Amino acid sequence: MAKFQNKYGYFTDDGGEYVITDCKTPRPWVNVISNGTYGMVISQLGGGFSWDTHSEFNRLNRWHQDLIQDNWGKYFYFRNNATGEFWSPLWMPVKSDLDSMECRHGLGYTRFSSVYKNIKVNLTVFVPFDDNLEVWDFQVENNTGKSLDLSVFTYFEWCMGSSSDFHREFHKSFIETHFHEDFNMMTATKRLWEIPLGDRGHWNVEYPYFGFISASRKISSYEGDKEKFLGNYGSLDKPVGVVSGVLSNSKGKWNDSVACVKTEMKVAAGAAEYVSFYIGIKPSLEEIEHALKNYQTREQINNELTTVKARWSKLLGPLHIETPDEAMNIMVNKWLRYQAISGRLWGRTAYYQQSGAFGFRDQLQDSLVYLPVRPELTAHQLKLHARHQFKDGTVLHWWHPISETGLPTKMVDDLLWLPYILTHYIDETHDYTILEHKEHYYDDPEKLDSMFDHCVAAIERVLMRFSERGLPLIGAGDWNDGLSAVGLEMKGESVWMAEFFYLILCRFAELCSETGKHELEARYKEKAVELKAAFDRHAWDGEWYYRGTKDNGEKFGSHENHEGKIFLNPQTWAVISGIGEEEKLQRAMDSVTKHLLKNNGALLLSPAYSVPDKMIGYLSRYAPGRRENGGVYTHAATWAIWAYSLMQDSFHAFEAFRRLCPVYSGLDADKYVAEPYVTPGNIDGPESPNYGMGGWTWYTGSAAWFQKVIVDWILGVRASKKGLVISPNIPADWKYYTVKRRFRLRDYHIEVFNEEGGTSRIKEITVNGVKIDGNVIPVVEEGPKAEVKVYLRK
Repeated sequence: MAKFQNKYGYFTDDGGEYVITDCKTPRPWVNVISNGTYGMVISQLGGGFSWDTHSEFNRLNRWHQDLIQDNWGKYFYFRNNATGEFWSPLWMPVKSDLDSMECRHGLGYTRFSSVYKNIKVNLTVFVPFDDNLEVWDFQVENNTGKSLDLSVFTYFEWCMGSSSDFHREFHKSFIETHFHEDFNMMTATKRLWEIPLGDRGHWNVEYPYFGFISASRKISSYEGDKEKFLGNYGSLDKPVGVVSGVLSNSKGKWNDSVACVKTEMKVAAGAAEYVSFYIGIKPSLEEIEHALKNYQTREQINNELTTVKARWSKLLGPLHIETPDEAMNIMVNKWLRYQAISGRLWGRTAYYQQSGAFGFRDQLQDSLVYLPVRPELTAHQLKLHARHQFKDGTVLHWWHPISETGLPTKMVDDLLWLPYILTHYIDETHDYTILEHKEHYYDDPEKLDSMFDHCVAAIERVLMRFSERGLPLIGAGDWNDGLSAVGLEMKGESVWMAEFFYLILCRFAELCSETGKHELEARYKEKAVELKAAFDRHAWDGEWYYRGTKDNGEKFGSHENHEGKIFLNPQTWAVISGIGEEEKLQRAMDSVTKHLLKNNGALLLSPAYSVPDKMIGYLSRYAPGRRENGGVYTHAATWAIWAYSLMQDSFHAFEAFRRLCPVYSGLDADKYVAEPYVTPGNIDGPESPNYGMGGWTWYTGSAAWFQKVIVDWILGVRASKKGLVISPNIPADWKYYTVKRRFRLRDYHIEVFNEEGGTSRIKEITVNGVKIDGNVIPVVEEGPKAEVKVYLRK
């Protein structure tokens, strides 16, 4: 049954696929498919690119960002050799009028189906979990009533290394292609890798990989020269190589290198035939040959696809919800975690932004998504980031795998996400051994310190960055990178940073107490008290908390300002951190409701800056209503759900969820334009003429947080050191919902009954039939699972 259907597509009944029935979507609607090393982005028209390890340093094929034309990708041409007619089964790039076309994005794969003049082509594209390649598996059904003689051509442009090859006349000079008849494949490599490696000057190291394309059928001819394939002044929709059906078998070092191989296929009337293509990156020809042996038969390909689906099901399976809100179920059970893992943690790239790097704060926050399913992966992320900290406690804002180069920063919050995420990991696992695990520092590989000491180094560094008034300095930014000029002189203050740091001081003092570090415990408790006193003296603006002060001492996010009067984060985190006074917290959140909670969630600030402010930074230079400048910045908007829930404002907590949820926004697809199945980075606010338009999808930290605030704070099932806390904040008309969640190696099946129409007040909880006191489910020591029943009252 189709769910949440709009004019372009719908979710399947279990939410596991999004089916695009009109592939001319308002923007490219893509899938980011990754196994953690190799990955690809593919749009509903076959646009996109692939990479190994790093999407910008080790890219397979050329791709340039154009969300209007979506005209760079890996393309396929089908040619009827009897008539000379040809078409592309994914519409691009030939753009023939297809009789029908459908695209299905799933978890770890994308499927296409199209019909052209009674020839049906089915295609499944996937990345095996344990191999650095992608499979393009075609099935051709002949319903024409007569036999078919077809040729299938591939086309993409070799990149091989750095994606920054806009100066193609330079970069093409280092690529060389070969055809290996014994292996039935074309390969490409490069004599230069344009990244900061090597010991003999700039750009003087060999590219150590081979890109390859092979096929399940014999490659009858090939073309490695773009000019010979397209023709001089030719085009992708009518390349002379396909028009003529003849390829020159060019290869070598002197071409603008492309990957075109041709296979032949005869299909009897009423029959179906298959052809598969294998595209990827490997360090050696021997490894390519070995890998290709695993995908030669129908059984092998089908088994690999089944494995991909099973692995994703196993990874996501330990957390499952069933609520009266189908959109919530689809997003939590499938797409939010898939987006956070495949797109942000593994791929670290998408269509709106290509990165490949690790952000210190970014992927640490994303790793929260692992906690209910595979917490050891959160531990892995924590250790990785600790290795990118300097001895003085500062960290790299981001760094590149492969080269291990990165950006030291004056961003003041980055380093604090290490202790913040570590406390969440301990809440989930009760694994205090991680505190003694040792990792080296980025600037001293010989110096090993415990994770506890790495966290202490971060906290102590921030304690050195305070103003005379006792508030933390904002530096080059404090989570909001767009506040890039507020504190460059290290004078400007951050109210949000005061809230965030207060929470960390309190939480880490608890850890110090539990591990016998009593001197540090006393120090951090004292610093928290001092910080709260300064916050109480200076941070209140009358109806809300202001955002901070600039280097020149001027407030921003204050009623005193003409623009940027109120910011979201200081209000939500005053609640989340517990630093604020109760009466002020209520007024602050009332101000959020009045000024910031709009059609698509909570705006980051209001009103938008209409004139750039060089003392604010690039945030003020966005168009009004776009991104951080008066738009919904979805990462921060998820925290509004958390804050409303802590205030036990169940109505607005759910409203903040519903308005932000892409499934609902996507029902008006032409207005929203973005994919309805993943979160966008931003949604235009009311000061934009495109109010309600989503953008920057996939590559956003909002996916992991959206899942967390929904489960932890609306459904009210969250980890603590003592057990699972039950604390719902649900709509009064919900009568029943369930949460299945793994916690410390056991499965908890939690049923919540709400016959009285309550929202948050608990009447009774039973665990395996035994009533418990309070709302914390103690850790079940025996048996593989626990049956929990929660009864709410009005």
